[in-house]
Amino acid sequence: MSNLQSYFIAGPENLLPNHMYKSEKPNNALVRIVSELAENGLDVFQLRAKSMKDNEIIDLIKDLSSATSNTRMRLCINDNVNVASKCKGLVDILHLGQSDMKPNEAKKMIDKNIEIGLSITNINQLDDVPDCVNYLGVGPIFLTGSKKDASLPMGSNTLREIINKTELPVVAIGGISLDDINDLFKLGVSGVAVISAILNEYNPIENFYKLKENIIKGSKK
Repeated sequence: MSNLQSYFIAGPENLLPNHMYKSEKPNNALVRIVSELAENGLDVFQLRAKSMKDNEIIDLIKDLSSATSNTRMRLCINDNVNVASKCKGLVDILHLGQSDMKPNEAKKMIDKNIEIGLSITNINQLDDVPDCVNYLGVGPIFLTGSKKDASLPMGSNTLREIINKTELPVVAIGGISLDDINDLFKLGVSGVAVISAILNEYNPIENFYKLKENIIKGSKK
């Protein structure tokens, strides 16, 4: 499994007015921001586009893929198996939730080179993780406002238990601030997934520099 340390999740709807240049459309602003983050070392970008039609998502994926083609960043699509099946060579990862299509079924529909991530919201769900899953997105760790249907926060202790119980890489998600990152890596996470920690009132690139600094601090033994 390639690097998962810095993992950014967003859709056009997550952008604030200060993220967009004058007369810039949200899709174009998102592509620009993700491209800038990728050029500065972003490992994974997960597109979460719940309100967009499949053909619109595919067009956005093409733009994102083209804009980041000369970087090491990997592109992930959230939930949408149909889109992933039509994006051979463009999408690197399909991330599935507990209420989405089962990973084994999704694997049959997508290109064999596309990896699969699976969300885990409690430790008991570890018993039903199939072999085709490449990493786990675990959370919410803390209270989050970015996902309206999020489960109750599990906290650091349950996160540690999950890390100790699985051999799969664990990406922590949910209510994670830049100040939490150091401690989460010391717990043993393989990555942190953030939305508002990057997309807030401050500059996304400056936020990302701080995120990377804290990853380095937390990763030191």
